[in-house]
Amino acid sequence: DIMLPNMNGYELLDALISNTKTQLIPVILLSAKADEYSQIKGLDKGTVDYLIKPFSAQELIIRIRANIELSLRRKINYKNVSKKK
Repeated sequence: DIMLPNMNGYELLDALISNTKTQLIPVILLSAKADEYSQIKGLDKGTVDYLIKPFSAQELIIRIRANIELSLRRKINYKNVSKKK
């Protein structure tokens, strides 16, 4: 979420990306902020998706599944390219 009590979601995203242990974890921002600026800022900072509250559980599950599938395809493509070298 972008609006957190101790730090905002953008700051948390920055912290995750700057830490080598967490920088590869895909992050989906969930927020009530529906303005274009907030969405673009989140995507520009490295989130893989941005969902506006309220959203359905089904939408969240589908977006998570799509991001996992994309990640798996990238890994497979990387392995295939590496084998060709």
